[in-house]
Amino acid sequence: MNCLANGIPEEIEVSPKLARVLGIYAAKSGNRDSSSGLNANGLFFKSSESDLMNLFTESITDLFTVDLLPGNVSDHGLLTSYPVLISQFFDRHCGAQQTENSNLKRVPEFLWTAPTNICQAFIDGFLLGSGAKRISDSGVSMPCVTSSPDKDFLREVAWLASIHRIKATLSQAEAEKSADSPTLLWTLEIGSTPSDLKTFHLQQQNQVNEDNDDAALAFLHKNATIESIDRVPFSGYVYDFCGCDNEAFFGGNNAVLLHNSKVRSLFSAARQKAPSIVFIDEIDAIGSKRNPRDQTYMKQTLNQLLVDLDGFAQTEGVIFMAATNFPEVLDPALTRPGRFDRVVQVPLPDVRGRAAILKIHSKKMHLADDVDLSVIARGTPGFSGAQLQNLLNIAAIEAIRQRAKKVSNKHLDFAKDRIIMGSERKSAVITPESKLATAYHEGGHTLAAMYTPGAMPLHKVTVMPRGHALGVTVQLPEIDRDSVNKSEYLAQIDVCMGGRVAEEIVFGPEKVTSGCSSDLERATQVATAMVTQFGMSDKIGLVAYGPEEREKLSTEGKRAIEDEVRSLNEESNSRVMVLLKKHREELDRLAKALVEYETLDKNEVERAVKGLPIERDPVPEELKK
Repeated sequence: MNCLANGIPEEIEVSPKLARVLGIYAAKSGNRDSSSGLNANGLFFKSSESDLMNLFTESITDLFTVDLLPGNVSDHGLLTSYPVLISQFFDRHCGAQQTENSNLKRVPEFLWTAPTNICQAFIDGFLLGSGAKRISDSGVSMPCVTSSPDKDFLREVAWLASIHRIKATLSQAEAEKSADSPTLLWTLEIGSTPSDLKTFHLQQQNQVNEDNDDAALAFLHKNATIESIDRVPFSGYVYDFCGCDNEAFFGGNNAVLLHNSKVRSLFSAARQKAPSIVFIDEIDAIGSKRNPRDQTYMKQTLNQLLVDLDGFAQTEGVIFMAATNFPEVLDPALTRPGRFDRVVQVPLPDVRGRAAILKIHSKKMHLADDVDLSVIARGTPGFSGAQLQNLLNIAAIEAIRQRAKKVSNKHLDFAKDRIIMGSERKSAVITPESKLATAYHEGGHTLAAMYTPGAMPLHKVTVMPRGHALGVTVQLPEIDRDSVNKSEYLAQIDVCMGGRVAEEIVFGPEKVTSGCSSDLERATQVATAMVTQFGMSDKIGLVAYGPEEREKLSTEGKRAIEDEVRSLNEESNSRVMVLLKKHREELDRLAKALVEYETLDKNEVERAVKGLPIERDPVPEELKK
């Protein structure tokens, strides 16, 4: 930190002592009293704060290598003064001293990336200078509380404390009554940490040890750590608020209903604090398409947002960003050029992205030597970052449950199956007849997936109840895919029909169960998309009808679409009927193996349909118990 010369060092080392002095200054600079005769280059202390004044002046002497005159005693308290250059130094980092019509205090910029001990020293100095009071309850020390009309500054202090895992709460206090007008006060309660509910206690100032500056700390802090600090070139302010229900400044204090006045205040603050970044999360909550039937108040916030977005020049140094999961519902006026005209797509990660995500989340895990994260990444197409993190978490829990020292491929496969197929319902009571019917049903899906050209590769099949299903057949693509052709869509319908066709072949048409309902639903969805969206029907032609457009079609048009969808499903049913009758013996072998082993992977399925024995490692005795 640079400081002017003339007897004062050109550089002042950032230390807890300096941070504590700045904290005391930030607390005391708002206590100007016109009747005290204080000039602009000094602070006013109460008569009972002589030890605090001595600490402040001695620290300045050590830091700036200047001799300060002893404090003057007046009827109002103690006055201390320092050179103009030191006053300018304080004003540059903490803001100018407050007057009746100004509110300029702020947390020094360097504290936002400073270590924990530096930030704690600033908070300690601020609480010492503001005369923070201790709340006691039956002799148990509680968090310290201080009050001030400067809400913005208290909010910055609360956010600084929260960054270092020190609990801080900002709330509105009762207004002070005065002859002129009441003053709105805000209360900052600061103290306990999430990791340790033991609270700090305020030391009596007459116990300050002059030989050890560290003893002047106002709190006995729990040592908190910052896991990581990302340094970026941007050095301005960041305003963050959620479009659904609240507005936040540096993390905020209480949820505030978002309306047009909050939007105006946000844009005004962004201009004043430029360079700044404004980030609006869930913007679809306030930026959805306007409808003439909507009430006026429902459009006021969006209208105000549009007006304010138009009022920015490229040189103002304000960047606006927003996020949504539903870009299609945003009002066109919001996304036109000059407003939110740059769209950044955030798709699901590809195989390299999944491998990198798995590597990050597995840093603190003990993985077995044979675990290859790239193999796991290739076997989890379509997984999001959150699902990959959940996969590793489930695998670690399963490893602990099995008392394993490291997470192995077996545990990772268990976690992947649980995410894809759902949790096993081992407590479900399944009759032998129902289990056999489920085995044939899933066997039909499996053989359709194995022998239908264009079908996705088989991953695993189980008759163990998972979620709401009595059995599950899972297919996974070998690589990430961006497009699907017509034969592959027809193969999807064939696989869906495999379960119902197998039941009809084995048990007869009258014995077909309701377990095919979800299969028919999926098959109908695929067939409808082929007909109405992808132009894959010769009868309907090369057209694309969305849900709204289909509602406007004539009766004949709707009937033609329904007939074509039904035709695709029935043709698929006929193809699968021929396929399974041809492989009836393999269907019986597979159903028998499913009844015996309940869950089979791809290799075990191939051995089962060939009539070969299935080899498995014995289950440990402790897991059987």
